[in-house]
Amino acid sequence: MLGKNGQVVLLAATGNIRTFIAQRLNEENSNSPKANLAPITESIIVYPTGSAFESDWIVLERAREGSPDLYQKLKDQNRRALLVLMADSGTWRVEDTTSILPIDKNEIVLGPALTSKAAAMMGDALNDVFELCRFPKELAAAPFGKACAYKEMGRCPAACDGSEPLDSYHERFEQALDASSMGLKEWKLSYDQHIKEASRLMDFELAQKLKRNLDQINKLPIDSLGHIGKIAEFSCLIVSPSIRKGWAMLWVFGQDGVVPIMSTTCETDIEELNDAIASYGSAIAMDQIAFDRFSLITRHWMTKQSNAKRRRVSIQALKASQSLKDLEVVISEACSPIELVCDDEEHTHIKG
Repeated sequence: MLGKNGQVVLLAATGNIRTFIAQRLNEENSNSPKANLAPITESIIVYPTGSAFESDWIVLERAREGSPDLYQKLKDQNRRALLVLMADSGTWRVEDTTSILPIDKNEIVLGPALTSKAAAMMGDALNDVFELCRFPKELAAAPFGKACAYKEMGRCPAACDGSEPLDSYHERFEQALDASSMGLKEWKLSYDQHIKEASRLMDFELAQKLKRNLDQINKLPIDSLGHIGKIAEFSCLIVSPSIRKGWAMLWVFGQDGVVPIMSTTCETDIEELNDAIASYGSAIAMDQIAFDRFSLITRHWMTKQSNAKRRRVSIQALKASQSLKDLEVVISEACSPIELVCDDEEHTHIKG
């Protein structure tokens, strides 16, 4: 809803556009607790959409252009936690998508994490598995730092007091960076393989140590950290229902932002479609607008599927292996006609 000189009066997403407009313009002259916007509204722009993701994306972009207060509110609502690994100091810290910038060239940003607590749990797991320093101030004073109780417990080689060379510590930190960057699922699989190899070689002491480390990794919440990876390498495919019945929309989020690349039906050749998608796999920019868009996408990505199994947005990181069968399934689900109700939280849809 726009006022004089194109000023934004209201930005909103709704499942029933005609009823919504009638209420906000108070067409029935009722005693509504909501403000009557008719006196200050000169024009209305409507974007029919096929999914809640598409609606949220339009609202975010329009707010960025014309409603700074709403844009800030949306940023705060969508924000996701991030784990920052600092190669220079050999330590980590927790940030979020609204506080991360500027990023040092030697910092590796991992995300998304559902909460700051989950991101910190990931950092603590790295400490335990790779015996990283838990007291950065003491490590910064190496080799004249003061060793903590973890040295006495045999859980830290103590680079802080010179017991371990700093080069050795930073080599171990690089191993932690590589492991955490591969994603939680792949990290677990790699440990499974290492344990089997150690057992095959009858190195049972090593196998037991690896098993203890895997136990620490298994404690991490998969629903909060299941999609974690390097943000600087992130791009994704988004498959959503189209406003056109029987069709699906395909979007790519990468260097150029969120780009709708094509619409398709279930009859499209899946191999040709996959080849076309692959050409769009450029990593996102590391700026605030990209982080704001990333937050919106990951909010939809990390939302649990409805028990009703209604159509929903499917998001797949393009760096991950995507089987043709999986791609075929998500496109079919997005194309399938289904009866939705007006209060469906997973979709925005227009009633005639």
